[in-house]
Amino acid sequence: MTAHRKIKVLGFMTFFYGLEYLKESLLSIRDHVDHVVIAITRNPSHGHGTTATNPDSIEEAMSIALSVLGGDKVHFDVADGYHNESQHRAVRYKYSEGFDLILTIDPDEVFEEKELPTALEYANLMPERYFGIKGYVNFWRSFDFACYDGFRPIRIENLKNQNDLQNINCPLTVYHFSTCQSEAIMRYKFNVFGHASEIKHNWLDEIHYAWTPENNIQDLHCVSYNLWNAAPFNKIVLPEYLKLHPNYNKRLV
Repeated sequence: MTAHRKIKVLGFMTFFYGLEYLKESLLSIRDHVDHVVIAITRNPSHGHGTTATNPDSIEEAMSIALSVLGGDKVHFDVADGYHNESQHRAVRYKYSEGFDLILTIDPDEVFEEKELPTALEYANLMPERYFGIKGYVNFWRSFDFACYDGFRPIRIENLKNQNDLQNINCPLTVYHFSTCQSEAIMRYKFNVFGHASEIKHNWLDEIHYAWTPENNIQDLHCVSYNLWNAAPFNKIVLPEYLKLHPNYNKRLV
């Protein structure tokens, strides 16, 4: 039992691709939630379709989740698809009764466990309902470089607070591997994720895969301009299970 167990926490994840860090993602929340719901869709749910084949298997995702969480702690909600990301993420409310907080995590995110109890306590005590996370580390092409921005995705919801207020200052380090994934997933993902129609022209080949530590191309973000420059990251601070990840010692992913 962890110190905050008096707070009843539902872990929630949406999934239609993202096997590469799924194990580590679930490990980072396993001991801090009472139950986990994974809302799986067989087709893209962010408003963009594709004829490309998804490199990731739903069955393998379920197998990984069961191995990490056990059958008693995880429930799979499987659907053919959703009209948009909001509809997919709203699945959490089918299972939220009786919980104080919902902790949402994406399959390419790993939460810093030693900070998670404080973040949950913070959200539990504050008057707002929705909590944006201050502390994203966006790994760029390897575990040795990261980019930073002011974005604060909502990852905690206080169900007891009946309002629509947001607090974007919840402290929690999130290791985010969106741009540190296999080429197969990168080329699939950038056809189907929520900002697919906004991506800079030929971004994958002219910026993402053209970047090296030596040329240190600037302005790396796939959509926004004058944002994201890769800075060295001291990966020794990462949790032990990330140090065991196959990508940990790769020069470039």
